[in-house]
Amino acid sequence: MHQGQDAVMDTKRRKWSRVRPALLAVAGMVGVAGCDVGLLDVDDSAIIVPSDLDAAGPSAIPTLTNGVVGAYHEAVDGIVRYSGLLADEMILAGTFPSRTQVDNRRILPTNNQLGEEVYIPLHQARFQADTTAHQFEQKLEDPEFSDAIPELRRGIAMARLYGGFTRLWLGELYCWSILTGMFPETAPVLPDQRIAEALEFLEAAEAEAEAIGLVDIRLAAVVGQARANLWLGNFERAAELAAAVPRGWRYRAEYSANNPDQYNEVYAFTWGDTELIRWTVGDGSIPQRGSEQWPYLGEFIGLNLITYRPPGFSAFVGAIPVARQNLYHQPQSDILVASWTEAALILAEVAVRDMETSVAQAILNDLRSDYSGWAALEWGITPPDPENELAQIELTGDITLDLGAVVAERARELWLTGDRHVTGRRLRLDPAVDIDIFPVKVQVGGGDDIAFPIEGRELDNNPNLASDQACPAGQAPGAWR
Repeated sequence: MHQGQDAVMDTKRRKWSRVRPALLAVAGMVGVAGCDVGLLDVDDSAIIVPSDLDAAGPSAIPTLTNGVVGAYHEAVDGIVRYSGLLADEMILAGTFPSRTQVDNRRILPTNNQLGEEVYIPLHQARFQADTTAHQFEQKLEDPEFSDAIPELRRGIAMARLYGGFTRLWLGELYCWSILTGMFPETAPVLPDQRIAEALEFLEAAEAEAEAIGLVDIRLAAVVGQARANLWLGNFERAAELAAAVPRGWRYRAEYSANNPDQYNEVYAFTWGDTELIRWTVGDGSIPQRGSEQWPYLGEFIGLNLITYRPPGFSAFVGAIPVARQNLYHQPQSDILVASWTEAALILAEVAVRDMETSVAQAILNDLRSDYSGWAALEWGITPPDPENELAQIELTGDITLDLGAVVAERARELWLTGDRHVTGRRLRLDPAVDIDIFPVKVQVGGGDDIAFPIEGRELDNNPNLASDQACPAGQAPGAWR
């Protein structure tokens, strides 16, 4: 009974949340690509095609630019929810079997829910960014658009930024990936190659933004580059980029309280405003969830990041106690895309790897001393009682222990932003360290997935993929890398 109700409610929600006017507006522009047809190629000339852009003229530029932003933001909250399930930031408080696969880290390629809420939105956002950048670049030499050059270039910078960030996610979250659209591929690309490609887009976004004075876009591109270099093991370059980010700077994915389709879905699924709570924080008491407990549960409760068993709140499965996240406590709560805190944590990690222990310790303690104030300012978190304030820490000089300390700071500073999954996977794949922050869930027959597979419908519909290419050869559900 619960599974059927869950499916009906989620089908209704996804039906409406995916049909966003801004997203559909550009989806029809892919006809310019002329490539092999894959799952995400859309040809709907009734929406908009290049000739329609010609007819609309410069007045279409803000709508299309906003569409690029909106499509990316639509993907972000899905990434946060599903990566949070896989990386133990959250447990499932509903009954949908496809979500249970993610929570148990044994994901089937046929997991359509993961496809609809992460894979497709992420590819659509990339697809939309690429096609919009292409169309705007074509108009730079068009006399009709001569008075709109600044708007075109701003749109190009935004599109390059989100083209870079979507590729970054594809490399960080997926065992491999394949593109259709503006940059069609005939075979899947491994994570390092995809992230190197993301780096090129982010460098282009930085250059474009700097040329026209878009400070926030430039800095977001810089943080994205630092993140990409960290993944690729270019530690000194990552630190050089991170050092250029000013203290206090943040760049956000924005949401709206106008209607439920525009809500931050992390909020929607954890606060039960529009539907019963489906995600909560594990307290270790639920055997069917592998007795999973968030390692920092007590600390986060003390910091008021989590409210445990709040009165009036109940999960879809009544036996699962609600441990409510308090970061996103309104439908319009923003999600960090890039920030100075991430840059500082990159600097701390590189310092640990360079055996500059005192430097790393100073960075982490600076973040800890500033935490309660900026958490109140940024997220509206009630400051903790004095006994729960973060204390200063001392690093050991042991690289594994000290990297573990950086991981713990990331768990708090970048909680529910998708970083936990990315950090855990990056460190698991790093032969120089031995850190596993979300191990196998053996209690429930779970697996050891640290990546998502290519979505099954892509395998079925993309002529450049075979049915057994969800991940590279030798991998299987429960062991995606």
